[in-house]
Amino acid sequence: MKSSLRLFRIAGIDIGIHYTWILIFVLLSWSLARGFFPQLYPGWDTVTYWITGVVAALLLFGSVLVHELAHSLVAQARGITVNSITLFIFGGVSKLEDEPEKPKVEFVMSIVGPLSSLALAGIFWGLLQIVGDQQSPLAATFSYLALINAILAGFNLLPGFPLDGGRVLRAILWNRTGNLVKATNIAATVGRFIGWGLIAFGLFQIFAGNFIGGIWFAFIGWFLSSSADASRREITLREQLSGVQVKEVMATNAMLIDPDTSVAELVSNVFRKQHGRAVPVCQNDQVMGIVTVTDVKELPQEKWEETAVKEIMTSEPLFSVTPEDDLNTALRLITRHDINQVLVLRGDKCAGLVSRSDILTHLQMSQELGLKLKGGPNV
Repeated sequence: MKSSLRLFRIAGIDIGIHYTWILIFVLLSWSLARGFFPQLYPGWDTVTYWITGVVAALLLFGSVLVHELAHSLVAQARGITVNSITLFIFGGVSKLEDEPEKPKVEFVMSIVGPLSSLALAGIFWGLLQIVGDQQSPLAATFSYLALINAILAGFNLLPGFPLDGGRVLRAILWNRTGNLVKATNIAATVGRFIGWGLIAFGLFQIFAGNFIGGIWFAFIGWFLSSSADASRREITLREQLSGVQVKEVMATNAMLIDPDTSVAELVSNVFRKQHGRAVPVCQNDQVMGIVTVTDVKELPQEKWEETAVKEIMTSEPLFSVTPEDDLNTALRLITRHDINQVLVLRGDKCAGLVSRSDILTHLQMSQELGLKLKGGPNV
């Protein structure tokens, strides 16, 4: 997730916070210190309320991290690479390199999150039982964490995608129908209905006088509904592209350029005449790198004549696919690394380029002509 700050690593997974986490942390600490704890535990001094509120908020996000780690560790055990976990305004998100390829794997990965929250609720409830003074800040913290983890588990078990319960529902439907797109559409539709329900409840709360709570419920509902719709489109696109080979879409007439070519010549002969935005850099039929319009823009124009392409090209990492790979593989590389194109290599020789625009053009043309994409339904 962009705009995030990396904190540390656990089991090879980067742990970070999004800037929105700071906002919700401050608001949560304030609401606990000024509202929740004073109402249930009167008689403490102001400093105690604030210390308890901050500690409880931190432990809540620690609980969310445990929830996400449960997902991620199970994913790693099933051979799926997990790059990072980011805490943000709505909780946490794990960044996986690939989605589960089997419904049973998704079921286990999904259910383990709510189960970990339930386990935490039980642990904090157990700790509460051994605290002598039930009106102490320690008891209050344990009581709050037991309650909130139970609520988190229950909310995440709602059968609407992309909540954990929605992923469980999708796994069950996927297993029964053998159709991931159909299962995703059903689970995402349920997720959108749940989101609309939360928006309606939030509006009701606003008119009933609970303005802040109502806004929060409506905001969560909007996020859930929009995420469900985005997830539905993403999985449909992924399934559609998985049946189309790169060689059917790639630019096969891509020029190759020598690393000693000047940047001025590159601009004149390739970018302006060929209207391309990237070109492979090769020497003796070996790919040395790739140079793009973005690379050129970072170099002052007065230095174009005296600068060789090899001085501005990207030589590593070089991301590539083969002509026989499906478009989903290419698109995954493009989106994961935030680039506009990848090399297409046949062995160690360059066969062309495939870009984000090539993929979009293919989809648009298929839709305009009413063609059936090989990996999915009519577009």
